[in-house]
Amino acid sequence: TAPSDHLMNPVAILQPRPPSLNSYCPVRLLYGMAKLDDFYRAPLAWPAAQRTQDIENTFLKVAALANYSLTPQTTLPFSIVESRFIIGLVFRFILRDAIYTSQRLHNMGVLKLPISRWRREPVYHEILQYSFRDYLDKFVIPYYSRRGLDLGAPGALDRASDLRTYQAGLHSNREIRLILNRNDFLLAPGDLQWFQSNLLPGEMTVFPTGGHLGNLAYPAVQKAILGTLQGLEPKPVAVEQ
Repeated sequence: TAPSDHLMNPVAILQPRPPSLNSYCPVRLLYGMAKLDDFYRAPLAWPAAQRTQDIENTFLKVAALANYSLTPQTTLPFSIVESRFIIGLVFRFILRDAIYTSQRLHNMGVLKLPISRWRREPVYHEILQYSFRDYLDKFVIPYYSRRGLDLGAPGALDRASDLRTYQAGLHSNREIRLILNRNDFLLAPGDLQWFQSNLLPGEMTVFPTGGHLGNLAYPAVQKAILGTLQGLEPKPVAVEQ
């Protein structure tokens, strides 16, 4: 089992409509991972003397919101720093789960603490110290190196995780459908224009706002997603009498 197939799959968007529907993968995976690491470190913008208190206050806001029924029209009480930190933290938990699961199945000896199924808190705490960059350097690159793929060579990982490397696949596959938001923070400068240059107008739907998958509750977005599934119903199989 690779360190995490779903975190190292730069060609997810190249999957044809059947048999699966994939969430949007960034054009440049390394850019997206760096952005998530930056978001996780967002509280460093706060003065050191009050940073712990500000982080605790952010968590209190999240806990308070759990008592309310949120709608697409709800205005959330978070500052830019708080919003970025929450996003970064959520993705850091995803990374924690990916590292834990992969190392429980295929222990590479990187983690110092026992990988226990029943008492996870100590190793969870250790894993949370790893950034996405650490994950690449200490898990992904060594894993593939042992299998004859040198992703540590200059530019190798960048090329392998960049959707632009697989541009020919976009041109040869007209079953691709892309729905994304113009202000997605995983989009690097020029990425939206690259999509527009490589996909036909009917293959791509762009919403002005929503960040990264942040508008899935909006009826217009749900309608667009359902629209991409049109014609995918399994055809009845004739049974001979």
